[in-house]
Amino acid sequence: IDFEYLPSPLDTKMFEKIPNVEKIPNQVAYIGRDSHEKGIDILKNAESKIKGNVIYCTDRSWKEAMEVIKSSSVVVVPSRMESLPTVVKEAFYLNVPVVGTNVGGIPELISHDETGFLISPDNPEKIANAVNELLSNPEKAEKLAINGNDFVKNNMTWDVMLPKFIQFYEDLLNS
Repeated sequence: IDFEYLPSPLDTKMFEKIPNVEKIPNQVAYIGRDSHEKGIDILKNAESKIKGNVIYCTDRSWKEAMEVIKSSSVVVVPSRMESLPTVVKEAFYLNVPVVGTNVGGIPELISHDETGFLISPDNPEKIANAVNELLSNPEKAEKLAINGNDFVKNNMTWDVMLPKFIQFYEDLLNS
């Protein structure tokens, strides 16, 4: 395990509180702060080219934000700077494909064209194109969502990570 930085595991028990919600066709979700480093302005610049309705969750409870993700077709993470965004893990867990920028720790979570789409930062055109590809190709979106869900369940939950943390610290103590 590369413990260069310790990723935070996803607490899957929290998701038991999220009710079933209906998918809203062509809904695109942004979950995060309204800040320059999060790239919300880039998504807003792309919005007119997106063939769907973008919902911005900048000031909602965790539960409300998860309901928005769960009802969406795509989640967009347009960051200029980022560590390992929890929202990517949450979207994966909720079976929603993600379009994210190729910055910080995002490529540690998203494998391009496998668990989501990675695009260059500061590029509204590429965001719109990637989102529209997923909105117009439900089979592709579903494949990415399933792969993302498998990835997060196999790598990012407490069940998987706790034994690795324990082993890491035991190895440290014994060295």
